[in-house]
Amino acid sequence: MPKSFETIDNSFQEMPTLIYDGPFSEHMTTQKPLGLTGDKISDDQAIEKLKAIFGKDNIRNIKKVSDNKNGTIDTYNFSFELKGKKGFSTAEADVSVIGGKVVWFLHDRDVGEKTLDIDQAKALGKKFLEKTGFKNMKDTYYTDQQGIATINYAYEEDGITVYADLVKVKVALDNGEIVGFESKGYLMSHRKRDVGKPTITEAEALAKVKRGQNIKSTGLAIIPTDFATELFCYEFKGKLNDKDFIVYINAITGDEEDVLLIINSEEGVLTQ
Repeated sequence: MPKSFETIDNSFQEMPTLIYDGPFSEHMTTQKPLGLTGDKISDDQAIEKLKAIFGKDNIRNIKKVSDNKNGTIDTYNFSFELKGKKGFSTAEADVSVIGGKVVWFLHDRDVGEKTLDIDQAKALGKKFLEKTGFKNMKDTYYTDQQGIATINYAYEEDGITVYADLVKVKVALDNGEIVGFESKGYLMSHRKRDVGKPTITEAEALAKVKRGQNIKSTGLAIIPTDFATELFCYEFKGKLNDKDFIVYINAITGDEEDVLLIINSEEGVLTQ
């Protein structure tokens, strides 16, 4: 990625590498899971958690496959059948031993003809997150492939988007069923943060962005780094030569921290 905004014109001419999970999705995967709280639960209690989420009449033949002790998030792994568009089909899930959170699940079924658009899918995804205990989530990037929308949601607090606290939801566009979910980013990173206030103004940050007159929207965000730290930034979304981009300016130091190219395609909204 170009660290100098002046070089972004050159990057626009290159073939983009699509990041399907969105920016900031792989981070801090070896630390203690800060977003997991509560007591240890049994495998029977984990099963009850799954029934509460999917409905006890919609789930059957649950069996524990394994106990996963991987050093980061210990889980119970289950296989089961879920009621869907054409009867029951296979699904699998990991539930955390601490707190009983669903870390991921995948429902393997055929997807029929689309009847929903991406905005409807986003609303259904957010409703599912609220039901499973993930509050204040904001949809960010998405893909639409083979009839399934994969949507990234980032935690939002006091108008600040926290990209480290990431959850991914897969929505079948034939009937709106949730067919996939992954919350490891959120569970590893989520906590109460003492963010404080920016020490530079939005106008001062904008002055750091070349061609600032092309900026379409601004906001505040927390982005993770490759060094297990986080940066409090102004997020500027703009347009250059018919290409969409995002620039992150540190809200404390005024340094340019990152530049992302937004890829708008038939398959979704992605980043480079």
